[in-house]
Amino acid sequence: MLEFDENEWQISLPGNNQLQNYFIPIILLVAGLGAYSYTGFCSVFSDLLTINILHSTPTKPLLNGFGAQSFSLLSYGSGALVLGGFLLFSALLDIGAGSIRFDKSNQQITLAFKGYPGKNERIFFSYSFRELQCIKIMYTDSPVRKQGLFLVLEGNREIPIWSTQDPSKFILSESFITNLGLEMGFNTEIVDRTK
Repeated sequence: MLEFDENEWQISLPGNNQLQNYFIPIILLVAGLGAYSYTGFCSVFSDLLTINILHSTPTKPLLNGFGAQSFSLLSYGSGALVLGGFLLFSALLDIGAGSIRFDKSNQQITLAFKGYPGKNERIFFSYSFRELQCIKIMYTDSPVRKQGLFLVLEGNREIPIWSTQDPSKFILSESFITNLGLEMGFNTEIVDRTK
């Protein structure tokens, strides 16, 4: 869950380990197993089960009309299993969880995120206060109203921090960023593109 801590001037960001991120991987895994195992393999190899034991060659062709569909179901099932496994793996490892810390004594902004296991398991970025032009809060209106927080660095580089469609978080994040700007001496900018 997203947390704004004004005592330490830190934003804690949630990762992929949330309940809604388990639905699609489980649906993909179940559908992939169904397409892969039952429909794909059973239709291809059903004739092997009916081979007469006395004959060394099958009496009917192996693929009798349903072969092309079964091979396509095997490929769809394989794709669903790979994608569902990847999404489930990402949710279980809580990829993307992290924090953004504003340290006034060192004049540093530190972004730390959890990545995939291996070389980039922990991802760190550090920026000086001098590089920061402003912190931007942007409201957009796609099908629903959405709020996004951005660090705007020198050269108008925008680093997305967080976005939400939950209106209850709008006021909380806006007051935190405003108080942060006053405390640290940052410029804050609110852009409303919904009008």
